[in-house]
Amino acid sequence: MFLQPEHRGASRVQAAFRAAYLLPPVASVAVGSDDAEHLRELVDALHRNANEATVRQYRKLLRDHSRRQRA
Repeated sequence: MFLQPEHRGASRVQAAFRAAYLLPPVASVAVGSDDAEHLRELVDALHRNANEATVRQYRKLLRDHSRRQRA
């Protein structure tokens, strides 16, 4: 749900990896694997575009939830 419609054919791993850069926004994500194919799959995920409206909505939900938890 976090990817643009044209990229929704991505694997769950790819979608989760791509979303990891957005929630919260970061410049890098550390991964560990000795499986070259797994690493290729993750690198391919970097070329998939996020659905910015969905990301904004999710961030808002997280903020709202955090505020309720503190109250």
